[in-house]
Amino acid sequence: MARKKKKAVKKSVASKKRVVKKAVAKKKPAAAAKKKAAAAKKKAAAVAKKKAAAVKKKAAAAKRKIVAAKKKEAAAKKKAAAVKAAAAKKAIKDQITSVKAELSAAREELKTAAKREAALIKMAGNKESAIAKFVEKWTKQQLSKMEKSLKPKKRKAKKRK
Repeated sequence: MARKKKKAVKKSVASKKRVVKKAVAKKKPAAAAKKKAAAAKKKAAAVAKKKAAAVKKKAAAAKRKIVAAKKKEAAAKKKAAAVKAAAAKKAIKDQITSVKAELSAAREELKTAAKREAALIKMAGNKESAIAKFVEKWTKQQLSKMEKSLKPKKRKAKKRK
C-alpha cells in the first residue's frame, strides 16, 4: 500500500507541479495583457488629452477670431462715426463761413448806409443854408428893384447937334 500511496503522491506532486506550471504560465500572459491594457489606457488617455488640448486650442483660436472680428467691427463703426462727424463738422464750418461772409457784407452795407445818411444830413443842412442865402439875396434884389421902380426917374438931356 505504500507504493500506491507513493504513486498517488507522485501523481499529486506531478499534478501539482503541472498545476503550478500551468498557473505560472497563465499568470504571465495575464500580467502582460494587463500591462498592455494599462499601456493602451495610457495611450488612449494621452491621445484623448492631446485631442482635448487641440479642441481647446481650436476654441481659443475661434474666440480670438471672434474678438478680432468684434474689434474690427467696432473700429469700422468708430471710423464711420468719425467720418460722419467730420462731415457734419465741415458742414457747420461751411455754414459759419457763409454766415460770416453775410455778416461782413451786412456790416459793409451798414457803413455805407451810415455814410450816406451823414452825407444826406449834411446836404440837407447845406441846402437849408443855400436856400436861406438865396432867398435873402433874392429878397434884397427884389426889394432894391422895387425901391428903384418907386424912385422918380431922372431924365437925361438929349444932346443936340
